[in-house]
Amino acid sequence: MRKRFVLTSVLGLALIAAGCGRRQEAPPEPVSVEVQKALPADVSQDLAYSGTIEASTSIPLSFASVGTVARVLVSEGDAVRKGQLLAELDNTTFQNAYDMALAAQAQAEDAYQRVTPMHKNGTLTDVKYVEVETGLQQAKAAAGIAKKALDNCRLYATTDGFVGKCSLDPGMVTIPNIATITIVQISKVFARVAVPENEIARIRKRETAEIHIGALGTQAYSGTIEEIGVMADALAHTYKIKIAVPNPEGLIKPGMVCTAVLRFPGEIRGLVIPNQALLVDETGRHFVYCVDAARQKAFLRYVKIGKLVQGGIEITEGLTADDLIVTAGHQKLADQSSVKIVHS
Repeated sequence: MRKRFVLTSVLGLALIAAGCGRRQEAPPEPVSVEVQKALPADVSQDLAYSGTIEASTSIPLSFASVGTVARVLVSEGDAVRKGQLLAELDNTTFQNAYDMALAAQAQAEDAYQRVTPMHKNGTLTDVKYVEVETGLQQAKAAAGIAKKALDNCRLYATTDGFVGKCSLDPGMVTIPNIATITIVQISKVFARVAVPENEIARIRKRETAEIHIGALGTQAYSGTIEEIGVMADALAHTYKIKIAVPNPEGLIKPGMVCTAVLRFPGEIRGLVIPNQALLVDETGRHFVYCVDAARQKAFLRYVKIGKLVQGGIEITEGLTADDLIVTAGHQKLADQSSVKIVHS
């Protein structure tokens, strides 16, 4: 009886141990992972060029006559309208010359009116009549010249804009054709930048650019390429381009230093994944973990890599578009591990 009891006890312990062994073989908990889709690799290239802001239109104005400045009615930075009086010369001499010309014209007109009836009656020869008539025409021309010289004593704005430069002061003597006041238009400005000769062929008109101006903070302004130079700088071997930038509020001022960023699109060569998703095995081969969302499993996938691009690393072989790639949690994974997606 005692042997039978011992045997029964041993069998019972064996069954309990077997049961415990089966409970230890329960499937492991799924590994929590973050995933991201493999997307086409955009290998576009952004290049930055330094330059300066300039006005879209700059009109230098000058007096057409030599004279002494009597009044200056504007200052640098003033807004002006087309036809607005900007400055005047002392017109005393020009006014006297015009008055003399008007007197001579009146005298010539009186003489012409007196001889005309005589010529019609035949009492005045044709030669004398032509002489008087010519004198009247000369007097009118002289009066016109004097009037023009008098008008030139006033300098008017030829367009709407701002006074960009004013080098006039009362009492100065002006010289013809030497710019004294410059009117600029800045509702649209140009970012003028230099492009190296090995990159100028990639630039096209009407392409967009992003303009950054340090003096105005971090705000970026959008511009469009309007002019591309054809003459290279002899020393720097660069070409000038002009990028038009809308400036309705007038915040951008000529002379400000700027940086123009141009994007040159590249070819789509493969897929791109985040750098942290790429792993290397003991033999040096690159691989990633791809997740089958329906089966909730991760599968090891060997890949071939390209170059570092914006947003990650280029994959040239081994993946297809929209594959779910593990980006976090892969430290606990093995091939065909059960996973739980916590972020995608």
